[in-house]
Amino acid sequence: MLVCVAQLLLAGQQQHTIQETSGINHGRRPEADESAGPTNTSGPFGRIQYKIPAASITVVDLRPTRAPVQPTRVAPLVDMASSETNASVDQTDGGPKLSQTRLYVLALAISVTNLAVAFDTTILGPAIPTITSEFGTIDHIGWYTSAYLLGVVSCQPFFARLILYYEQKWFYMICVLVLELGSVICATAPSSQVLIFGRAISGCGAAGITAGAFALVGQHAPMRERPRIIAMFAAVQSLAYSSGPTISGVFTGSSVTWRFNFWINLPIGFLSLVFVWFAVPTTANVRKVLPLLEKLKRSDPLGTILLTLCLVPLFLALEWGGNVAPFSSPRVWGCFLASGIFAIGFAALLAIKKDNAVVPLRILKQRTVAICICFSALYGMANMIHGSMLATYFQTVHNISITLSAVYQIPLTVSSIFSSVVASIAISAWGHYLPFFWAGPPLYLVGAVLLHTLSTTSNVGQLMGYQVPAGIGFGTAVSVTLIAIQAVSTPDDLTSACVADVVAAQVGRAVGISIAQNLFVGLLNQGLRDIVSPEQAASFARNGLERMIESMKTMDVGLRQQFREALNKAVATSLLVPVAAISLAIIATWFAERRTLITKTVVETRPVSTEHLSTEKSSGKDNSPTHQTQDVLDGIKLP
Repeated sequence: MLVCVAQLLLAGQQQHTIQETSGINHGRRPEADESAGPTNTSGPFGRIQYKIPAASITVVDLRPTRAPVQPTRVAPLVDMASSETNASVDQTDGGPKLSQTRLYVLALAISVTNLAVAFDTTILGPAIPTITSEFGTIDHIGWYTSAYLLGVVSCQPFFARLILYYEQKWFYMICVLVLELGSVICATAPSSQVLIFGRAISGCGAAGITAGAFALVGQHAPMRERPRIIAMFAAVQSLAYSSGPTISGVFTGSSVTWRFNFWINLPIGFLSLVFVWFAVPTTANVRKVLPLLEKLKRSDPLGTILLTLCLVPLFLALEWGGNVAPFSSPRVWGCFLASGIFAIGFAALLAIKKDNAVVPLRILKQRTVAICICFSALYGMANMIHGSMLATYFQTVHNISITLSAVYQIPLTVSSIFSSVVASIAISAWGHYLPFFWAGPPLYLVGAVLLHTLSTTSNVGQLMGYQVPAGIGFGTAVSVTLIAIQAVSTPDDLTSACVADVVAAQVGRAVGISIAQNLFVGLLNQGLRDIVSPEQAASFARNGLERMIESMKTMDVGLRQQFREALNKAVATSLLVPVAAISLAIIATWFAERRTLITKTVVETRPVSTEHLSTEKSSGKDNSPTHQTQDVLDGIKLP
């Protein structure tokens, strides 16, 4: 009976008892207390040495003479040499794990807000002729989109680091409100300058939204759910980029006018705020107590300033060159020189600060991440130009209404969405993303070349059919970069790497649309001067594209055809930029690492023996290993 009582007491206090018993070490027995009158008894737990004081039972020691029997550790009798371990797939990056319902609501909120962010990037394409006529200028065409992208590109890396020092939920919601503020300014803009200012404010909000989205996913979504959320993020982004011009054409051609392109952001943002408010718990950030100056210092504001100073003169040079002043003008090449100097300064800062820079240097050293960043910049450039210039082409060259021009772009939209969904499903099921990375750009290149060949005599079949291979090629590969980055990045670098990829795409869009609009405006002005007097050409340019189209209807057939040819040449030349960008993207994909999403963690161990489970022989001889023999189970580190 006393043995049984001692065993029960030992079940909860064995470790404490062993530590307090002097002279007990693994591999040798404790010295017996002769004064206490030790008694040795064999039981199912081994030999137990105990002593009985006057009024209580005190367990002196429980030390098995052989390896302890632990059924929970012996249970896996199968070979574990090729088994997989998923110990970290359910872990989050510091935040509480959300329930499945809340996780889906969070994913929906992020997707809805990202829809508005992506819409703002491409939604102005069909509205540009109307806007230029309302504000009486075509000189600011490039800035209507570039101002928004400049805000995104300049602030996004900075916000990706600043959010580390604040509560992610509130940071995200504040950025949504900033986007809403910019949308209100744009919707009520009385002039071109105010519209550009509102676009820049919206870009700053969009930058924080993207950084906050990745931070929320990392904080609250387990690793096994992140691929699905990122795939949803990329699919919605592709949907918005493709369908934005179509929706904009419908709004602009209706009674709500082009301004509704910005008013529509208000209900979208409100819905996202409600979802995030109820789905995401408030989590305290231990870094929040740092002084404000320390937070700003660690977020590398100098890098953000240098990046902005690099981009602004570049956009100015691309806007002025060939239009306001020749490229040989000091005003133009001086901007190019300033942009290059600040770019060198930004690169030097990255090299000096290394992992503490606004874009950690270790991320850029990873080959696949670097390739994905280049690829996204080139793909974003091509897609932005097609979305904007095709709407202008349909309305000006073929005199198609704003609403109908949106219908003409449906093949590009539908094919992009369809191929993106098919590619995402196939990658998730198959686990291989490189075949889609390789197949997408060649298909896109075929479509881009066909679109470049469109002319004043192209029929409806060509206008719509040539968009199909371009849409399929774009949708097939556009979401692969985020998936590839996820496959090669560590959890600590995942957010920064994804943000760097998004920033690269935005830089490509901003630079690409500036180059294309510069080519379009410059060649159009030159073509008009060849047809009419310089004074008349300047008058057409001041009045905007929509009024130019109206004026063309009153011209004789020969003059109208000359105007159409000038417009077609300007658009066709600008569509050469996507051809060059996609060609470079094809080359970039060749250098991607051969990785897949199928990963296995191998646990190597020795075969588990059940010999120590055998009972003692009736003769009393004990065949179990002694303490001097290491327990074979200790090698597999099971709990």
